[in-house]
Amino acid sequence: MPAKSEHKIMKHGTSGVVVVPKPYRDYHDLKTGSTVTILYDSLLLIVPKSMEHIMRDKAELIDQLLGQPKKKERRHE
Repeated sequence: MPAKSEHKIMKHGTSGVVVVPKPYRDYHDLKTGSTVTILYDSLLLIVPKSMEHIMRDKAELIDQLLGQPKKKERRHE
């Protein structure tokens, strides 16, 4: 479901909030009160709980996208 949309940051109390687009919420069955994981550094990545297994599977790619230094590979001897 690749898509691109542009949203303004809105104010809610002292916080800045941005909309999670309805097609994305519908696709991932996100309702009001659903929990998501937010990863950020150079980019912001919102991961629904149902997709957290992808964070483990794609950890190296996510680190690259977020600008994290590459972790040294362990050698199994």
